[in-house]
Amino acid sequence: MAEGAVWVDTDMGFDDLAAICLLRGAGVRIAGLSTVAGNAPLPQVTANALSARATFGWTMPIHEGADRPLAQAPVTAGYVLGETGMPSSGRILPPPSGEVEPDDAVSALVRFATGGGRDVLALGPLTNLARLAEAHPDAMRGLRVTWMGGSAGAGNHTAAAEFNAAADPEALAAILASGAEFRMVDLETCRQVEVADSDADRLRALNGDVAALLADLLQGYVDISGRGRMALYDPVAAAALADPASVSFAPARVDAELDGTHTRGMSVVEWRARKSAPNAVVSRSTDAGQVRVLFLTGLLHAATEAQS
Repeated sequence: MAEGAVWVDTDMGFDDLAAICLLRGAGVRIAGLSTVAGNAPLPQVTANALSARATFGWTMPIHEGADRPLAQAPVTAGYVLGETGMPSSGRILPPPSGEVEPDDAVSALVRFATGGGRDVLALGPLTNLARLAEAHPDAMRGLRVTWMGGSAGAGNHTAAAEFNAAADPEALAAILASGAEFRMVDLETCRQVEVADSDADRLRALNGDVAALLADLLQGYVDISGRGRMALYDPVAAAALADPASVSFAPARVDAELDGTHTRGMSVVEWRARKSAPNAVVSRSTDAGQVRVLFLTGLLHAATEAQS
């Protein structure tokens, strides 16, 4: 049964992997994964998911999803994350093993929703969910989507737009119009949590191949910043599901900018209900210490579980 489990829609980079480890370390059951182009092109994203599943002993089914946005040319985060979407200071995920399921992401999400599933953790562009909203609007309306994406302030992909929103702004607009319950864990909230070189050292001290792999992947992620510390993204959204008290939300009106020359992909957040009726809840703050505990517990659990 899907009831009580979480579905993860992912463009599998390191912080996606860490978000899944966080959920599992917190005892959250994962019903399945769907992959979407974002951090890297879809074949690489799916290969990352298959490799991670085999490496860490996960058993959830993996369903391949959209290889391109609804309307624009594909864009990836390769300029930051490299061609695999998972920079490393040494070890990398092994070649993928296992197979994706024969049915695609939309079909799997319909089955999840109609089988009693409610919570979807979306960690990349929202293309798969937008396709679900178009083809099966009733199924979409029954879901609660917690999305790491958008920004109530400045962007990171552009001055105005966060990457996951900018990679498919039409998909964000479709989800906002779908009637589904929508929770946006935005860029500014995620930047309240940081991980550091010392966190990779804690993993490396465990010994074992899997711990060493996770340490090198975490170190590669931290090294993106060039300052020994790096903001944490997808695991903050996972923490909102694993420990609801760790992230606070407030109602807001969110609109996706689709046309601006300099602002396309911007998530425009209006907090004032008197100006516009809310259509989402947006994160305002997080308990950074608790999120770090959940994050590290998840990685330590993954390292020890895979070795046992």
